[in-house]
Amino acid sequence: CAASAAEVVCSPNGKTVVTVELKEGRPCWSIAYGGRPLLRDGLLGVETGLEKDGAPYAAVGATTASGDGTWKPVWGFLSDVRDHYRELTWQLQGAAPAKRRLDVVVRAYDEGVAVRYAFPQQPGLKEVTVKKLLTEFAFDGDRTVYSSRDYQYGNATIATLKKSEGAVTVDVGGGRFVSLTDADRADFPVVSWCSRKEKPGTLVAALHPPASGTLPFKTSWQAMVIGESAGQLLENRFLVENLNPPCAVADTSWIRPGKALCQVYNCRMVTREIMQLMDFASEHHFDYVEIDHSWSGAETKWTPEEIATFEKKKGPFWNAHPEWRDNVKGDLMKSAKGYVPFRPHSFESGNYVDLDIPAITAYGKSLRHPVGLCLYVRGALLKEFGGEHAIEDVFACYEKWGVAGVKPGFVPPSSQQNERAIAYLVKKAAEHKLIAVIHDAFLPYGLCRTYPNLVNVEGVAGEEAEPSIAPPIKSLHDVVLPFTRGIMGSFDYTPQIYKASKTHCHQVAMLGVYLGRASVRAGMKQWSPGGEGGAEVEFAEKLPGLTDEIKVTAELGEYVTVARRKGADWYVASLSGPKACSFPCPLRFLPPGKS
Repeated sequence: CAASAAEVVCSPNGKTVVTVELKEGRPCWSIAYGGRPLLRDGLLGVETGLEKDGAPYAAVGATTASGDGTWKPVWGFLSDVRDHYRELTWQLQGAAPAKRRLDVVVRAYDEGVAVRYAFPQQPGLKEVTVKKLLTEFAFDGDRTVYSSRDYQYGNATIATLKKSEGAVTVDVGGGRFVSLTDADRADFPVVSWCSRKEKPGTLVAALHPPASGTLPFKTSWQAMVIGESAGQLLENRFLVENLNPPCAVADTSWIRPGKALCQVYNCRMVTREIMQLMDFASEHHFDYVEIDHSWSGAETKWTPEEIATFEKKKGPFWNAHPEWRDNVKGDLMKSAKGYVPFRPHSFESGNYVDLDIPAITAYGKSLRHPVGLCLYVRGALLKEFGGEHAIEDVFACYEKWGVAGVKPGFVPPSSQQNERAIAYLVKKAAEHKLIAVIHDAFLPYGLCRTYPNLVNVEGVAGEEAEPSIAPPIKSLHDVVLPFTRGIMGSFDYTPQIYKASKTHCHQVAMLGVYLGRASVRAGMKQWSPGGEGGAEVEFAEKLPGLTDEIKVTAELGEYVTVARRKGADWYVASLSGPKACSFPCPLRFLPPGKS
């Protein structure tokens, strides 16, 4: 990079060049990729209220750093990940008299760019509140965008983009794509991506809600993954994990990167039948069985008012099953007994529970191919999210029972307090040797690098949402997901194989295309006790939870093919969109001359 009055940082391969400079006292950045402008003159900075809005800054220094190392994931697409970057810390100072300090930290990778803001320790300031992020991703025009929120799959542009929680992917022309997301969010709110109406072609990140911290304090990263093709965009998505702290779990040998069968038809949860499901899982080399809601009773602790209303309106069924009163107390450390009304308006019938959890976990461990048991946990019952039971106590109980993992559901995300509590939950799960699969609205940001026991996250319109997805969009949604929500991290779609809405092959291919622990919703007769599994089970049986290499061929919105290598073996899965089509799968990645 040529020296200039502006500060410049380049990626290790020199393709990505980031320039930062002051224009009329306001920090701005531009990015070029492969010699062509990608972003031009976008604002940088934050709004804190410490300085008058728009007050000029002065540059008081700059430092550079670099990193080049390799880390080993426990599960996922790649067995070795290179973390190679160059970093610029641009030191700014606000106007007199306070002269507040703000550092702009920019990292340039071969795979993309990231920026964050840091508030160093300084006289007269102990705490700061970030009210607004000012970072502008200023493209050269009104580009086509893809976002899983509202299924904006090439039918929207930057100008018409609705506020999008999660990643937004932008077609920047020439077959290239970029995806915007956040990373290292353990002490910062989630962001939503919006268009800046007064500046066409520009995307900004909005906070949910403001964030505060004692100095030194830093924001999350705002990251841009770059791909010279849609396929390379997915191949480069590990940039998100690279922006997070390294693994904090000393011994990861207990984290099995395997597949799960999810017991979801919860009208009956009986010890013997769960053991039979474990037999099927073991026979077909699944590593986990998940028990979903109702095993410990109603999902929430009923209020006196809810109990009184239920007493008045309940049907005759419940007169014969008075045990319901003991099953609505919200106890996460005791299995329910008898019938459970799922919700306070379940007046006519309920789910039947008779489980011996320690016996089930011991049985799973005794099988020739061991199967671990994972339990659903409603977030609202945990003290850290407003409930009565401390995470530490609940997880210590599960460890004593021999449970392999937890599936927290309806965990409130987004705010700084909630994101901090979720990171604490994952940390405590690791301390008690529990894998975690977080369901519902939480979105990943690379925390799985620091705590690899976080093996999957929902945060997506998956199988449960399919009835509400318009038929022409259903398969298109599946094909675009890897390039939108999938850039952020693993997602638990939980396909129900053999469901009539899609082809069997399409449903099984999800397990190979999507990042994260493969989870299948059980309940269909073929993949249940006494079922034969069907021909499609072979791919699921053999697919490893950790592969060495990934190659992606795709036409965004039409098809995606993911080839994953483990040793000398390749596992190939393809998904197509709503139109039947044929498409190539180039085998250039295979060793030349080898059959």
